[in-house]
Amino acid sequence: MTMLLVFSIIFLLLIVYPYAFYPMLLKLLVKIRKHTLYSLDKLQVNEEDLPTITVLIAAYNEADYIEQAIHNIYEQHYPHCAVHVGSDGSTDQTVNIVRKLQLQYPSLHIHDLTRRGKNAINEYLIAHSESEVIVHLDADVRLESGALHSMCSRFIDQEIGAVIGTSIDAPMNNSLHDHAAEHSVYRSLEFQTRSMESQLASTVTSLGHCYALRRIHSKPLPNEKVCDDYMPILNVLLAHKRVIADPYACAFEIRTSPPGMEFKQAKRFAACGMASVAEAEELLMPRNGLIALFLWSRKMLRWLMPFFYLLAMSTSFLAWHEGSMIGKIIVHCLLGVLILSIPGFLGMRIMPMRQACIFVRLQMSLLGAWIHVLRSNTSSTWEHS
Repeated sequence: MTMLLVFSIIFLLLIVYPYAFYPMLLKLLVKIRKHTLYSLDKLQVNEEDLPTITVLIAAYNEADYIEQAIHNIYEQHYPHCAVHVGSDGSTDQTVNIVRKLQLQYPSLHIHDLTRRGKNAINEYLIAHSESEVIVHLDADVRLESGALHSMCSRFIDQEIGAVIGTSIDAPMNNSLHDHAAEHSVYRSLEFQTRSMESQLASTVTSLGHCYALRRIHSKPLPNEKVCDDYMPILNVLLAHKRVIADPYACAFEIRTSPPGMEFKQAKRFAACGMASVAEAEELLMPRNGLIALFLWSRKMLRWLMPFFYLLAMSTSFLAWHEGSMIGKIIVHCLLGVLILSIPGFLGMRIMPMRQACIFVRLQMSLLGAWIHVLRSNTSSTWEHS
């Protein structure tokens, strides 16, 4: 076996590892450490022991969603709860709607600010609120009953620095949704991975539209390039506190995106994530143990996947040129994925073609994210599509 073929196989394994071998490794670690795992069982905590919370919503032209969002928060009936809405220069009725709702909810606050970007809005809201725990929600997110109680009860453990919610598909007819029965294979895999990471040490991902943070770990964002929802999670990990994914803090988004928008979002999220990890690069060092393993497996190798794909293609092609039959097979398989994705780009939703299309578009998004990062573009000001 030539060195070119060896490298080709290594690059292929690096492509497969984050989605196949890494979850298998986590399952093995869970079995080995079953007596020292953090329990994700639902906690029963007396109301007087629950922490005070402030729910923060950064809003830009959210007139269609903000009223229902605020009602949904107060329908949680969480004690010691305040809500602060920051308008990022909204030009619709967002501010007026919130002002009217203040008559119904005395602990509701509105901050009518000039256009400055989501990062700056969140920084402002944190500075102008007071509570032990900060909860970040998007205006188009709806919490299922008991989500705030479940999420914030975790903070009775002083080792918990942040808690992220569980993203689910919108329930039909307002019925409760069983997150274990989610139809999305990818989302189900992500849920299982976050849960195992949480049990072993800490999850290293975020759920930007629904997460809670202990205020003492909140730090000013270093620049406009980092994720406003991911950098705080990394700061908690830098403080050697745990980040837990709560399976009972269920939330769903009600805004629908046009076709292809998820890939543009993937580009932006990856770019922000890369910038955030660059600011917390210490966490990638081996001395951080499982956290470093999780970050490399869950983030870095996924972000590098387009390069692994290109390297696997080029090394296997060169191996084929030297007469390797295995190299020829690898080249045809990699080209087959590209060819199979073409009908998906044309709108065909047959499963193998759609899956190939999703994979290829994801690699394109990641390449775009690398270009975005290398150009040092900022990314905190958002527009609705």
